[in-house]
Amino acid sequence: MSQTLDQLEPSAVQPSSAEPNFDEFAYKPIPPLAPVSALLGICALSGLLSPLGVVFAVFGFVLGFVALRQIDQSDGGLSGRKLAMAGVVTSVVLLVSGVALHVYWFQTEVPPGYQRISFGLDISKKGFVMEEGQGRVHPDIAALEGKPLFLKGYMYPGTQLDDLSTFLLCRDNGDCCFGGQPKLTDMIKVKMKGDLKAQHMQHMVSVAGVFRLRDLRKAGNLEPAFELEATHFGLAKTSY
Repeated sequence: MSQTLDQLEPSAVQPSSAEPNFDEFAYKPIPPLAPVSALLGICALSGLLSPLGVVFAVFGFVLGFVALRQIDQSDGGLSGRKLAMAGVVTSVVLLVSGVALHVYWFQTEVPPGYQRISFGLDISKKGFVMEEGQGRVHPDIAALEGKPLFLKGYMYPGTQLDDLSTFLLCRDNGDCCFGGQPKLTDMIKVKMKGDLKAQHMQHMVSVAGVFRLRDLRKAGNLEPAFELEATHFGLAKTSY
């Protein structure tokens, strides 16, 4: 029992192996682009509904790729590789699937036998021209008389919202949402054919039917110069 510390074997006074290794707790910062890429990858889910989500996917991929480069070039000084990789993979998957889905919708949204036209470019922008001192419908619009067309627009709100047999289709939602007076060239009177009825929607809708020119003398006061005898109606699958 009188044995002193000097008499103890060296092994008896060696540091305990249970002492903490502080290297295990060394902090490695995460480059900010890694979580941003992951967040944009999540936001890219909206690309399945709107083209804006495809933009999120593009930025998510680019920023995630840059974050991976930063991590690789740090020689172990940065962490967050899994987070950046998750942003890259998620963004790529949603970018490809989002673009493919919108291409499919665009190619299949027009009913067979109908011609796609742009309300804004093919009708509203061309409007009327002056010939022999009189205002006439643009020749390109006049050439659409009697043709089966497919176009998109916004429904002008009226007193009735359900079981509509007729309604006004506007070029954009500016007049529709704020109650303004649309221009003659910015609206089309849609008449549902047969027993087909429409329900008022605040979002963009698509219609298909036979295009007709109306008597300009009757135009005005929400009586447009154009009419569509609609055989198809529904929420627009795409906004372009």
